[in-house]
Amino acid sequence: MNIRNVFITIFSVCALVVGAQTVDFDAKMRQYGLVDVTTISHGITVNLKYATTDNFVHRNMYGSFKRGYLHVSAAKALRVALNQLRRIDPNYNFIIYDAARPLSVQHIMFDAVAGTPNEKYVAKPTNGGPHNYGIAIDIALTYRGRPVDMGTPFDTFSTDAHITDEATLVAQGRISKQAMRNRRLLRWVLVSNGFGTYSREWWHFTRYDMKYTRAHTRLLDF
Repeated sequence: MNIRNVFITIFSVCALVVGAQTVDFDAKMRQYGLVDVTTISHGITVNLKYATTDNFVHRNMYGSFKRGYLHVSAAKALRVALNQLRRIDPNYNFIIYDAARPLSVQHIMFDAVAGTPNEKYVAKPTNGGPHNYGIAIDIALTYRGRPVDMGTPFDTFSTDAHITDEATLVAQGRISKQAMRNRRLLRWVLVSNGFGTYSREWWHFTRYDMKYTRAHTRLLDF
């Protein structure tokens, strides 16, 4: 390869990197009609795990983007749920690990597990999952600013994270009784305000089912 071709190759690679880094996820989320949850529900902590390397892909997929966006209906329902939670004890709060997710990020995540036993935990990007429409949230509880015991960390690909038989998990010593109580409290305040659960992940909640979602909300196809 001559020196001219070397420079062309370097320039092309740099252009791709710069292009990836200049995607303005904030602007895109707003353009698609989503809202920043912290502007509706003040005090919520957002720790966007996929904007760090502390996730199952071990890669920052969002760059400098750190905010949690949701469909306006989901954000409003979350605000009501938070108010209900704080009436139980004002020291409680929510911490959000992921919310609206672009389809491009979904492709990265699915490619990381495709063909493995963990594939069942990640929605296929073909038609998009609930996060890709802004109606799903990955969430946990905090108390006096600290995350409480939920039995497993976020994004644990394990039956210990399932919600189908938590009493058995407690009996087997796989999660604590307090973790079960914390999960039930989280579910109660969210389900009471229109969110649905996902049996394999204690942290995952959706505002609408996928049939309604695909008919009435916009895919985050960027």
